[in-house]
Amino acid sequence: MSFTIDVKNEICGCALSRRQEKILFYGFMYCLKDTKDFFTESKTVAELIRKIGREQKTVVTPVKRRGRDGFLIDLSKNGFDTGNVFISSDYVDGRDENTGLFLRGAFIACGVVTDPNREYHLEFSVGDKDKCSEVCRIVNESGMKVKMSSRKGKYIIYTKDSEIISDILTFIGAMICSMEIMNAKIYKGVRNNVNRAVNCEAANIEKTVAASRKQLEDIELIAKVKGLGILSEDLRAIAEIRRDNAELSLGEIGKLAEPEISRSGVYRRMRRIGEIADKIRIESEDK
Repeated sequence: MSFTIDVKNEICGCALSRRQEKILFYGFMYCLKDTKDFFTESKTVAELIRKIGREQKTVVTPVKRRGRDGFLIDLSKNGFDTGNVFISSDYVDGRDENTGLFLRGAFIACGVVTDPNREYHLEFSVGDKDKCSEVCRIVNESGMKVKMSSRKGKYIIYTKDSEIISDILTFIGAMICSMEIMNAKIYKGVRNNVNRAVNCEAANIEKTVAASRKQLEDIELIAKVKGLGILSEDLRAIAEIRRDNAELSLGEIGKLAEPEISRSGVYRRMRRIGEIADKIRIESEDK
């Protein structure tokens, strides 16, 4: 079952007064591309539309369309005048409750929302350009900023913002699905933080290994060409500790020194050893 169906099933399960049913049915009919019939895979949606359209003798018939089992809802006898582009103030009068009911019907008719575990995307695909603009207007006026666009000759209202998607779902009565959006966002945030920490740790380990390899090469070069005896006592002590403990960090090497020295102290001594090794390399190249 898709997340869109989950949302539609949730918003169709809310108890409504007859007045509220009419507002929802108006929003549903207003946004339909074809007001003669409507196909849905959700039995819950079909039962709701049949119920609220009972005055128009709405008929629901189980059918199979394009290999999918579902329900065909005959709307040819509906009594709603949805030809007027402007949304009727008889149903949507500026109150959030009524706007929410209208948009609930609109979502049942043409709403789609993707699984938040994959991506964030919600849209209303309204057939008529001017009607799409009207729906976009009332969504934005309700404080949820959405955009309008066209796709293959169809007009859509959409948002990819997880918080706005959550707000819209709450506004139309899908509180449980709205929470799933927020839970998915929290989970993704935690997962991304863990991945960043792991990647950072891996990068640090890689840099430590690379630095250790270079230090060992420097020490071996000095030992082979001139012997570690050319190093001062403090440098030779650090060189010997490093040679015997290739896997240790600079801080851990400092703790093995006698007397113990800081990480920065070890770093400075290793740098001096590196400079000596580089000088030997240059001398070798000149010969």
